[in-house]
Amino acid sequence: MTENFGDTPEDFDLDSWLEAGSRPRATVKVYRDWSLMAELVKLEEQITAADQEQDPSMDDVSGEELREQYQAVLDKLAESAIEVTLQALTNEEVRDVAAGVPEIEQKYTDQHGKEQVRMKPDQVAVGDALVAEATVSPKLSRSQVTKMRQKLGDGPTLTLYHTATELRSAGKVLPSVPFSPESSDDSRD
Repeated sequence: MTENFGDTPEDFDLDSWLEAGSRPRATVKVYRDWSLMAELVKLEEQITAADQEQDPSMDDVSGEELREQYQAVLDKLAESAIEVTLQALTNEEVRDVAAGVPEIEQKYTDQHGKEQVRMKPDQVAVGDALVAEATVSPKLSRSQVTKMRQKLGDGPTLTLYHTATELRSAGKVLPSVPFSPESSDDSRD
């Protein structure tokens, strides 16, 4: 049975209904030491080769030893991770954040072949600002997000940008809920 907060606009108690509300959230991991990924790839290749070796020599490292090395690298990679929780932003928050980012000069060629200059929002700075605004735990500033992106590269921090973007639409599509005759809300008693 669903709670009844009122059936008409005059009776509907929006504040009571919103009291238990929350925005969509997601927690993602960002890894600090991506050089370990190259080690993992190398070890995977060595494990595959070791497993296919018919007559290993005494000097060869066994597949089991390589798997232990692989696990040790995975553990180091896990230790380098930070978990970041983000929450959905409203359209107004996105607009306000984007409005606070300085514009940059963009050169382009118009339809007559003449070079022109126009000002447009710095999309990289907008992305950093939106991620910073969406972070909940740890709360990151725009300069911290920028510093993270510049140090780690765009790839490792891309998960933050994708998550912030996905959360904006997360509440728009409802999951399908199995129909149950007992939970039907078609008739009111």
